[in-house]
Amino acid sequence: MEVKRLKVTELRSELQRRGLDSRGLKMDLAQRLQEALDAEMLEDEAGVGGAGPGGACKAEPRPVAASGGGPGGDEEEEDDDEEEDEEALLEDEDEEPPPAQALGQAAQPPPEPPETSAMEAESEASDTPAEATAGSGGVNGGEEHDNGKGEEDGPEERSGDETPGSEAPGDKAVEEQGDDQDSEKSKPAGSDGERRGVKRQRDEKDEHGRAYYEFREEAYHSRSKSPPPPEEEAKDEEEDQTLVNLDTYTSDLHFQISKDRYGGQPLFSEKFPTLWSGARSTYGVTKGKVCFEAKVTQNLPMKEGCTEVSLLRVGWSVDFSCSQLGEDEFSYGFDGRGLKAENGQFEEFGQTFGENDVIGCFANFETEEVELSFSKNGEDLGVAFRISKESLADRALLPHVLCKNCVVELNFGQKEEPFFPPPEEFVFIHAVPVEERVRTAVPPKTIEECEVILMVGLPGSGKTQWALKYAKDNPERRYNVLGAETVLTQMRMKGLEEPEMDPKSRDLLVQQASQCLSKLVQIASRSKRNFILDQCNVYNSGQRRKLLLFKTFSRKVVVVVPNEEDWKRRLELRKEVEGDDVPESIMLEMKANFSLPEKCDYMDEVTYGELEKEEAQPIVTKYKEEARKLLPPSEKRTNRRNNRNKRNRQNRSRGQGYVGGQRRGYDNRAYGQQYWGQSGNRGGYRNFYDRYRGDYERFYSRDYEYNRYRDYYRQYNRDWQNYYYHHQQDRDRYYRNYYGYQGYR
Repeated sequence: MEVKRLKVTELRSELQRRGLDSRGLKMDLAQRLQEALDAEMLEDEAGVGGAGPGGACKAEPRPVAASGGGPGGDEEEEDDDEEEDEEALLEDEDEEPPPAQALGQAAQPPPEPPETSAMEAESEASDTPAEATAGSGGVNGGEEHDNGKGEEDGPEERSGDETPGSEAPGDKAVEEQGDDQDSEKSKPAGSDGERRGVKRQRDEKDEHGRAYYEFREEAYHSRSKSPPPPEEEAKDEEEDQTLVNLDTYTSDLHFQISKDRYGGQPLFSEKFPTLWSGARSTYGVTKGKVCFEAKVTQNLPMKEGCTEVSLLRVGWSVDFSCSQLGEDEFSYGFDGRGLKAENGQFEEFGQTFGENDVIGCFANFETEEVELSFSKNGEDLGVAFRISKESLADRALLPHVLCKNCVVELNFGQKEEPFFPPPEEFVFIHAVPVEERVRTAVPPKTIEECEVILMVGLPGSGKTQWALKYAKDNPERRYNVLGAETVLTQMRMKGLEEPEMDPKSRDLLVQQASQCLSKLVQIASRSKRNFILDQCNVYNSGQRRKLLLFKTFSRKVVVVVPNEEDWKRRLELRKEVEGDDVPESIMLEMKANFSLPEKCDYMDEVTYGELEKEEAQPIVTKYKEEARKLLPPSEKRTNRRNNRNKRNRQNRSRGQGYVGGQRRGYDNRAYGQQYWGQSGNRGGYRNFYDRYRGDYERFYSRDYEYNRYRDYYRQYNRDWQNYYYHHQQDRDRYYRNYYGYQGYR
């Protein structure tokens, strides 16, 4: 295992597996893991096993082989280290609060026992942010550890005017490593005295709101140089278009449909256990007596301490209703809690059901009103819904399932034998002649036919309203609006009485929605659909990063900038509806980094939803100038390379060599003054040496165990010899240039 090549998350995982502390900067984590590996190696050689973490920490670190063949590689490594150090700081800051403060509990009973909560917090505190927020109980009635944001990919370098926004204000606390914590709070340093981070003041509010976490996700990725390459999409095999199965075109992005398309399960059940997901069938019906079956084949395992339940909701809906079955007009569902749902109204019906239960769904169009009934394991539960044919008109009803932490299997009639025989005169939908079925929209044949629209604007400017109206006015395009509000709708638990969530749980739900949205955007770039990305997207780097993911799509940008009076009025309305306000510091950061996009190689078209560019530009410029005056000066990232080596390189370029060449040396007055205080005073060196002599001897005077590192050095000695004898041309060029300096002539 090459420790230096591991990322922060991998280092943390290895340390957790060994029961060691997983907090700190990358350098500290790497050293801690290397010591543990050394201890394990010694135990294996000596035939003694089972040393605990204490023994591992006593082992001396062994040298780690450097990767990269030249200066360029070293610089890239140092940049990566800086980025991963910042990621580690972000994660440690989120892990810092004790479990008692980090856990928020909703008002709905029953509460978790203290033992469970403590154990849960301990096991989740060192997870990656995205996993940690979803690991412990649900926000809709359970307990959850409130960790920070996160993505699997670490942040990279920031660029241009976006320096202030690259760190979310109020949330970048630095964890000090050492005894000088009190004296060096504002300038935390690593073991070599290098600057490691800047403390940022926490926001005093416990509840931040949607715009805050959207900003954190955006700022977290604002330094990305380029997006990760999209995965190759599997080539669609020629399918029989007459089959009735689950529709991959209209399903939720986070619903994983099985290969045969007769079942599926949630994609993010472990990280986001509160998230509902589902799909409709490819065909619907408008007449006859039709049925299908749905079986809960498995309840998905959840992390220890998670109080979210596994549920299935099954029924019928029309084509253009929302994906949340039973929460829209002409959408009818039977819920596993023994509830029926229509247009967001829930009532008690039938029996509860769960794992291994089979629910039969029946639609009878031959009565005066359309009757929808259900059965459980062959037992008739009666009619749940009666729908007026006049109101339904010519709309077709399609089988629809909605899952939460469970796996569902469907029988549309493709099975040789049903789970339970249907009532007389009812036929499975697959047996209905094709000409009597109604096919849903067919997806685009190629991804080049798809379109993505990126919304750009400040919070409360009207982006969501524009996106929803545009999608409604263009139904043939079937736009998927990806926004935090859409995800929040799919995370909320609805029922007879919606549980009243405390501020902590509500805040955590919003945080999870922002994290989930980031993952959905990546999935969307590989799907043959049309999308509207409903986020602020004020960072130029964020716009570029997202649109480059959709490189084969038609890419459009819509900028929404209202006049100041309308914007203030909309902000007030937003606050009344959502119950949260955008923190002032976040709004200032967004204003300072907001700039109007221009058409370029990754933006095929830029349009304006309200004010045109000529009217919007002065307003945006005014916002930017006002924000920069109010924001504190940004701290630039320090160069962490060894300054002394840098000076040596500069001296060698002037022909002075390492020790001053022919014209300069240690006795030179300027050189002595620069390093040892008194100009040309050799006593300065003596004082400097005496000052650190105790530390030097304490560390380096320990007995050196040759046998302990013999094999290690022997291996790297062989590697060097192989390189020396097999790369003669590179070696000669290196030494010729090296000894060509004036200091060595």
